[in-house]
Amino acid sequence: MNEHSYWYLSRASGIVAWVVLAATCLWGILLITRMLKPADRPAWLLDLHRYLGVLSIVTTVVHILLLLGDKWMAPTFKELFVPGALRPATQERMGGAGVGAAMNWGIYALYLMIVIQVSSWMMKRIPKKIWHAIHLTSYALFVMVTIHGFMVGSDTSNMVLLLTMAGIIGIVAFSLMARILQGRAKRIQRAEANALAGR
Repeated sequence: MNEHSYWYLSRASGIVAWVVLAATCLWGILLITRMLKPADRPAWLLDLHRYLGVLSIVTTVVHILLLLGDKWMAPTFKELFVPGALRPATQERMGGAGVGAAMNWGIYALYLMIVIQVSSWMMKRIPKKIWHAIHLTSYALFVMVTIHGFMVGSDTSNMVLLLTMAGIIGIVAFSLMARILQGRAKRIQRAEANALAGR
């Protein structure tokens, strides 16, 4: 262990948290689109989606706790949980200009993740339209966390990491596009069916 160990561990746990979040989004898309049909099992996909959602919070908490344990960066509790609270000295140790904005993306993403997860646990107690609207912000969450990951840390110049992240982003984007197109096709089919029924 050296003075940078907690920083490296925090970065590694942050990357793991990002991968888990990407998998959560992907499994949600697979669940709603049934793209793996007939090989998929909706109940299994739903259970895995819920498990990954909780795991994304756990890995994020580990990421934050490791930052709190970092004596070299030495961020305060307030800096990690309050947007705009990053001191100039901490910002300089974490990479200089732009780190404050990167931290803000991460902090806002954390609170949005909590809202999404809590709404999922309360799904049966809130109106379906409200739950669905909140749940759709998962895609915004993924974008926010991705921006946070790219903006902070020296490992973003690592070509292997960049290619891996680009591949994962591509898979999620392709699946999301498939979901959008499938939803559009279903709406057209329903409109046509209603038009035929009205004749």
